Amino acid sequence: MNEKGHSLVVTMLIITIFLLLGLTIMSVAIYQARFTEVRVEDVESLHEATKAIEETIAEMKVAISKPSFELSTPGNLDTQLAVLLPDLENRYGVKIQDVTSTDDYNINRNKLFTRVFLLSKSYGNKTVERRVILTNTPSFLKYTLGSREDVVLNGGAYIEGNIYAEKNAYVTNVANYIDNSLKYMKQTSFPTTSTTTSKNSVLFVNGSYFSCDHAKNDCYNIAGNIFQRIAENYSNDIRFQSQAPSIRKEREEFIEVDFEWTVKDKLLNAAGMETFSPEYNNYINKRIDQLFTELLPPDQDSDQDLEQDSYQSSDQDLDQEQNSPDQGQNQEQQRFVVLKSVSELRQNIDSIDRSVILQSKDSSLFFLDQGELNLQNKWLIINGDLFLGNSVNTPTKVRGNIIVFGDLTINGDIELDSTIYVFGRLDSPNVPGRTLIYNANITGDKEVVLLSRGPLEIARINEFENNLSLEPPNLKGYFYTESNATVYAVGSYINIQGGLFARGDTSSTAPDFDVSGLVINAYRGAAEKQGGSIIFTPPSSLDHKEESRFVIRHDPSVFINRGKGLPFVKKLSLIVDKLTVK
Repeated sequence: MNEKGHSLVVTMLIITIFLLLGLTIMSVAIYQARFTEVRVEDVESLHEATKAIEETIAEMKVAISKPSFELSTPGNLDTQLAVLLPDLENRYGVKIQDVTSTDDYNINRNKLFTRVFLLSKSYGNKTVERRVILTNTPSFLKYTLGSREDVVLNGGAYIEGNIYAEKNAYVTNVANYIDNSLKYMKQTSFPTTSTTTSKNSVLFVNGSYFSCDHAKNDCYNIAGNIFQRIAENYSNDIRFQSQAPSIRKEREEFIEVDFEWTVKDKLLNAAGMETFSPEYNNYINKRIDQLFTELLPPDQDSDQDLEQDSYQSSDQDLDQEQNSPDQGQNQEQQRFVVLKSVSELRQNIDSIDRSVILQSKDSSLFFLDQGELNLQNKWLIINGDLFLGNSVNTPTKVRGNIIVFGDLTINGDIELDSTIYVFGRLDSPNVPGRTLIYNANITGDKEVVLLSRGPLEIARINEFENNLSLEPPNLKGYFYTESNATVYAVGSYINIQGGLFARGDTSSTAPDFDVSGLVINAYRGAAEKQGGSIIFTPPSSLDHKEESRFVIRHDPSVFINRGKGLPFVKKLSLIVDKLTVK
């Protein structure tokens, strides 16, 4: 009897355990089903919110491309937006917040066409948000790297942002370089692009794309003193190291820079004329050399002391204008202050209330190589060549926009908060101005935007520096050339926060190469000079993007920080920042 009772107890216990186990499994299954249902609803809500924002942005792009949005005045733009934006909010259920005039941006909406909006839509207890910038600036500022001709990426660059090749794109895992005037090739990694959950890099290629693996077949030979591609060793595909961009054609219209028109526009702005004003329209279609001459004060080339007419208070200028028998002539006399030297500029900058022209019969080269120069809202016009650098241990600081009618050289440590246009000599209109940036470290609170009508050369930046990382940058800015460009980051270490764009010139090729457009050469790993040659040490893994000797990261804040200094174009475009979830 006792045995039967014991067996009953054991049986009941086993049944109870299995019952509890079954209930637990059922509870877990129910919880997982409910969790999955909530998760699916959450994902679907996120997708719907993201889709609503994307459709709103697409509608905005269509609207601003219509002829009715042709630029006239900033006030008229706001009137048009006041009709468009509420309609989009109602249709897509998004919130569009205009933050243009807030403390974070502080954009003068009475003078600029730039507008900043935050588009957001809630889902659950979270919010999807995206910043968009409406601006009338050229398309090259949207890309990290690019050309209207070919783009060639040789070796292990790290690229954060989008790449644009209007014609063809070529990618290899070999870094070409020059040492002691001799040309060499060094195998390394393929380039790497950023891939994040918020925004992936895109390679826009409107032509074809090719890649070559130097480990299998040589990608180049050296003939005629240039690096020539071995076409049969390139395959019709694209290869990147560990992280690759998505590849597509660019469907949006490329808004070009009209370099000469832009420089004339900025010169007239510097003279105090608002874009599209009647006075401005009387000048804008003249040749640039004629325009410059007419804007100069009379007799500025004489041997008299140029300071004599330069330093008058605003009240004195106003009295002279009111009492002058020829008010128009007197106004032209006061458009610019003309000085002979940088030292004169430094001594009198605080008392000058107009833009400044530097020119001298004694020298066509001007040095800004020490101290600080704050031009505030004034422009500096250099009629000659300009050297920017530091001749002392502290960085030279320059704040203000500059036009160079000559060549530009940047060397050493310099902090720039400027837009710089390098046009070339006015007496040689067919010879575009050249820009050389060598052994330089360009920093500052804001980035420089540098546009060169002629060739742009970036060389010997932090040469044989092996303390490599993705941050901080040593060149902070956007660099543009109307010509072709070749960049070597093999012994150099180049880290750019901004962008690099070579429009391309089909009448010639990029220096040392057989294509027109932009060529980047980058080694990944350490490099040092020993016994007259360069010794390379690859990283433990070629996937280590932190050891790239060429790093470039796009920074959309340029559209906000540079304001009136940016190139003016007659079409609006929309710059879309990354998607965030809060």
